[in-house]
Amino acid sequence: MKVFALSDLHLSFGSDKPMDIFGAHWEDHPVRIREAWERSVSADDVVLVPGDISWAMKLHEAGADLSFVHALPGTKVIVKGNHDYWWTTLSKVRQALPPSIIPLQNTAVRFKEVGIAGSRLWIDPDLSLEDATEEDRKIFHRELGRFSLSLAAMPHDVKVRIIMTHFPPIALDGRVGRAVQAATDFGCHTWVFGHMHLGTMDYDGFNRTIGSTRYEFVSADYLEFRPKLIYDTDNPRS
Repeated sequence: MKVFALSDLHLSFGSDKPMDIFGAHWEDHPVRIREAWERSVSADDVVLVPGDISWAMKLHEAGADLSFVHALPGTKVIVKGNHDYWWTTLSKVRQALPPSIIPLQNTAVRFKEVGIAGSRLWIDPDLSLEDATEEDRKIFHRELGRFSLSLAAMPHDVKVRIIMTHFPPIALDGRVGRAVQAATDFGCHTWVFGHMHLGTMDYDGFNRTIGSTRYEFVSADYLEFRPKLIYDTDNPRS
């Protein structure tokens, strides 16, 4: 079994939100996602999708986007992004999701020896380039609590622990945020995240090892819409 990650799909089959308005590199991006996904991922694999999946505003409007994800090979594990307005309560989302998609919210999931925890998080006031608003601080504090619940839900006997969050837990210069501090004793193997997109900044600094944890920036446009291999149970050192 292989574990891949690809964030920020920004699908809009059920809404008028074409992504190519943000640049030519977004042209036909659903087709590019599907082609790259089908080349790399098999039915027995797992793909982590840490947020910003659909532009839909309502849960019923996200159906076409979620069906697209469901039709792709493998089991998909998702967390909410800041643009996933369609994501309501966990129970309603679970009822609406196709069987190949597993949502995480205050929860964790296990595949063989691999455990996966995840949360949306928010802008970390300690990492933000701008002064955080009081509302940002309030939301971040709440999200940090939800993140801790997800970590606590991780099975204790897994050999490999992977964390997925929508917002980055570290800064480009390697400074760690409070979520990393909260997970210090968790023994995380790899932490994947997205949220940011190609533009004027170089995001290569997000991809680094700090302590025993590998951090991977997996926004779709940054990866040229190709799922990134995170872990292989048959070749753990790859």
